Parts: sequence; C-alpha cells; structure tokens
Amino acid sequence: MTAIVFVAGQALAGIPNVELVTFLVFVAGFLLGPARGALVGAAGMGAHSLFNVMGAAPAPVWAAQWLCYAGIGLAGALAGPPLARMENRVMAAAAAALTGVLLVLAYQVAANAAAWAAFATGVDLWLYVWGGILFAGVHVVWNALVFMLAVPPTLRVLDRQRRELAAMT
Repeated sequence: MTAIVFVAGQALAGIPNVELVTFLVFVAGFLLGPARGALVGAAGMGAHSLFNVMGAAPAPVWAAQWLCYAGIGLAGALAGPPLARMENRVMAAAAAALTGVLLVLAYQVAANAAAWAAFATGVDLWLYVWGGILFAGVHVVWNALVFMLAVPPTLRVLDRQRRELAAMT
C-alpha cells in the first residue's frame, strides 16, 4: 500500500492540489487498522515528499505532511467502518465528502503553518495559513468529490469481502 501511495503521489505531482493519496491512505487505514494505516500514510507521504519529482519538501513541511497523513490513515481506521455500513447512499456520500474536506483542511492548516515556519519572514502566521487555504480550494473541492464518489462504494466492497473471508476461516 505504501508503494501505491508513493506512485499515486508522483503520478499527479504536476497538477497542483489534485491527488489520490488522501483517498488511498484513508482506504489503507480502513483495511489495515489504525497502526498500519498510520504507518502507510506516514511512509507513503514521507517518501513522496522527500523524493518528489518537483523537489524535496523542506524539513518542517515534510514533517507536517507525513504526520498529517499518518492521521489520515488513523482516520480511515476509525471513520471507515461506519461509512462502509451506512445504508443510505446519499448520506454515505455526504458523510464521506465531509470527511474528505475535514481531513484536507486539517492537512492544509498544518502544511501551511509549517511552510510559514520554513519560508515566511515578516508575515503574520494566520494571514499566511488562510492565504494558503484559499489557494488550496482546489484541493478541498477535489477531495470532497473523490471521497463522495469513491469512498462509499470502495469501503462497501472491501467490507463485504473482509466479512466473507472471515466467515470462511
């Protein structure tokens, strides 16, 4: 899963704020549980940021990125099962979209605060962070759509397969 996260990050690196890493790490958390999901998120994003085709992230940004994606793996383990079992598909899509938005907003706040520490001189922290979040609107909208359209059906199928495999053992 870590390799898939790394490759997915590299594949879309040239398109600002359009990515599938958040979705993949969330699903990894759902499949592998909190500790392994967090590990996939941290290792996948850590490798992606360190060996990015666009250049390595500065240390504070790199740390914020892998820490946030460890949290996204953990979120997949905790929020994934209830999403997978939601009967109402419209509510599942809305809940998944909201989850994607909240995860990306938390990431953006942390990454922009770290970027401020690495780059900004003489700029107010919150002005820098909010400016970054406004720029990241594409990231928020993109992940809302990916989570809304892909998370519920993916988790339903994986949950059903997991239950069928457990019944066979």
